[in-house]
Amino acid sequence: MPFTPGSLHFGCESYTKPLPPSAGSLIVWFKSCFIYQIRDAEFADRCAASQLTAQHGFNDCLPTQPVSLGLVPPHRGLSELQLTSRQILVWKLQRQERLLPTSVVNETLAERVEALQEAESRRVGRNERQDLKDEITQELLPRAFTRNQQHMIVLDRDSGWLFVQSGSETRADELTAHLREVLGELPVVPLGALCQPEPVWAAWLSSGDLPADVEVADELTLVHPAEESTVRTKQLPWDSAEVQQLLTSGYRPSQLLLHWQDQLTLQINDKSALKRLKFADELIEQAANDGGDDALAEWEAGLHLMTAALRTFSNAWLEWCQSDPAPEPKPSNS
Repeated sequence: MPFTPGSLHFGCESYTKPLPPSAGSLIVWFKSCFIYQIRDAEFADRCAASQLTAQHGFNDCLPTQPVSLGLVPPHRGLSELQLTSRQILVWKLQRQERLLPTSVVNETLAERVEALQEAESRRVGRNERQDLKDEITQELLPRAFTRNQQHMIVLDRDSGWLFVQSGSETRADELTAHLREVLGELPVVPLGALCQPEPVWAAWLSSGDLPADVEVADELTLVHPAEESTVRTKQLPWDSAEVQQLLTSGYRPSQLLLHWQDQLTLQINDKSALKRLKFADELIEQAANDGGDDALAEWEAGLHLMTAALRTFSNAWLEWCQSDPAPEPKPSNS
């Protein structure tokens, strides 16, 4: 499909229409999440007292800027860039990216290299080719499509958990790095650095001794460290003879689909990243009832219910899967 100059905006997750800075703010329930633990007891108080200004806000990409990232109000009914609501702090980051297909750049590069070699009867070297590629990228960027995505970050002051709405570890790192730049500090450690879930999961599935609040669905990913092979199962119970044979032969779970406390369904991997999150209908209905006819109140009620569910799960997960005592991980704050 040919590259056509223009400007097209795609929304985050289920949004497909152009997004103003505050659009999409009626949806509060995360579909994916990376979890971090705050390693400074006073950090949340310092955040609550901080004053974020317009300089921290989102701006559209400049013509030759590949990515722009900045804060927007967490809800369209708010004007502040940071929401303090009881025990939680909330930020929303908007990310705009210019979508320049690699195939377009490479096709243009090939044409220019060919023309140059014919005109000057010489071979174009690697460094010159890279310079031409950079030049072409800068020429095409102003005409590239743009895509907007919004990601919420919630700090639960009571528990010290930081919940980042993202399905990608790379994107979660980018978002936390930007928030660190805005706040001047962000002393966090990923939940995955605190846990070693594989042996715990293997013990669960081998013995059948699961925590009372956990139900393992019929969908697993198993890896064999020595053979470097992976097996993915669907519609096959974890206690089936086939799965048990895999466990006996050295395979270890690296990803599970769980139902937890009748509040959450989620897929969790060996880095403790949460995907395919689905919150119970009862929680969503409770938010609607608590909010009444006020859209902002319903959104805020949902935010607290979601945070409470994620907090309780994170606490339980850390208790089940925490690694053996070791030197405390160094917070990511630089």
